Amino acid sequence: MGLTSALVICLIMNDRYFYSPGKGRITIAAPGAKLTKSQKTVASILKAATGLFVAHGYHGTSISAIARATGLTKGALYNHFSSKADLLIALIHKFETEFLDELIEEVNNTPGTGRDKLHRYVSFASAFAAQNRELCLLLTIISAEFAGAGQAEFDSHLRRVYAKYARFLRRVVEDGKHQGVIDQGLDTHTLAYILIAFHDGVLLSWQRSQEFLDGPDFVRVFRQMIFHGAQPRDTAETD
Repeated sequence: MGLTSALVICLIMNDRYFYSPGKGRITIAAPGAKLTKSQKTVASILKAATGLFVAHGYHGTSISAIARATGLTKGALYNHFSSKADLLIALIHKFETEFLDELIEEVNNTPGTGRDKLHRYVSFASAFAAQNRELCLLLTIISAEFAGAGQAEFDSHLRRVYAKYARFLRRVVEDGKHQGVIDQGLDTHTLAYILIAFHDGVLLSWQRSQEFLDGPDFVRVFRQMIFHGAQPRDTAETD
């Protein structure tokens, strides 16, 4: 299986999407439909790889370690992914489909102003991260690991996903500017990437310090910093 196949198999992320071995396509399963043994194995491999990449980095994780964590031999793992690179590319697209695409749909369907949509962005991203901590951390950690390393086989995928993320946030910000609820003086492009940086940084801080950080309070302060900064808030103002 080469990199093209990895882009197909990457969509094995929940009970609705899975790869059909030998057919080279994605099948959409009915909610609650039972997955085949092969589909469950691939899901297990992706889960194990996510945890190991987050804990040890891409270069610090071997195919042997992923196989052991999944209870497979290396040969059995290679029946599903031809390389560690295939696995990482699959996980980048898993993040894109599970988090980013769902986030965009959720926020686009949220009524109200651009400010209301940004509130929904914070709520969705926080709830998703609470339930999918390692998947959310993966791109942040991998991006830092590969920064300036010339990893061309991954760089294009990472850049594409982050560019898509920023385009979505720019649209929300521009809507808010036109509606008069976001400061016209803020550069839209810069603000979009600052919002992404806030999110990535919060995730990393939570990962390092979760034993003494209260999750809901962390999110509340994160939200206040985005919308109000550190200045005292009018007690009559509501979120």
